[in-house]
Amino acid sequence: MTKFTKKEKSWITYDWANSAYTLIIITTILPLFYKAMADQAGIAPSRSTAYWGYANSFATFLVAVMAPILGTIADYKDIKKKFFVTALTIGVAFTAVLSFVPNGNWIILLGVYILTMIGYAGANVFYDAFLVDVATEDKMDQVSSHGYAWGYIGSTIPFVVIAGMIFNHEMLGISQITAMRIGFFLTALWWGFFSLPMIKNVNQRYFIDKEPQVLKK
Repeated sequence: MTKFTKKEKSWITYDWANSAYTLIIITTILPLFYKAMADQAGIAPSRSTAYWGYANSFATFLVAVMAPILGTIADYKDIKKKFFVTALTIGVAFTAVLSFVPNGNWIILLGVYILTMIGYAGANVFYDAFLVDVATEDKMDQVSSHGYAWGYIGSTIPFVVIAGMIFNHEMLGISQITAMRIGFFLTALWWGFFSLPMIKNVNQRYFIDKEPQVLKK
């Protein structure tokens, strides 16, 4: 059985942390919540589906434009960790904000969702870049594969809990919408809490020295 160092385990744990966002926010619960909000606002189902697609496309476009630039800047000394923590904070904070968007405010919901996507995808750029800092070349495949596998488990646990709340909302004395809102907040807590080992134990080992006119270069 492969033994991992503390840094490798911390890197793997972040996949456990952020995969909850992928399953709950991108794939399952939030899309249903958004459709309910759009219905309350009288938006036709076909139009609300189109708007959801536009939001995803816009967020993806922004990340696609920013990632190569930010990824290159992150190669400079003492930058990668700062960029990772900033993107992570944006993602976690606005995931929690999803819980408080007023009913019917589907436009605000889409705006907040775009910010969560930018934070999530941005953090992933730097998270993946940290692999060279935590693992030797001969262990990179193993560490990456374990992160991928633990990510599936890490996404399933909070999803089962949140789905249980939604399906049993009457027994809990809350509405389905309220159960979903609680689920978004729990997702943010899960993501943020299990990111702490990564923040604490993983640091940039390989870098290039800072130089003037970074953006131009």
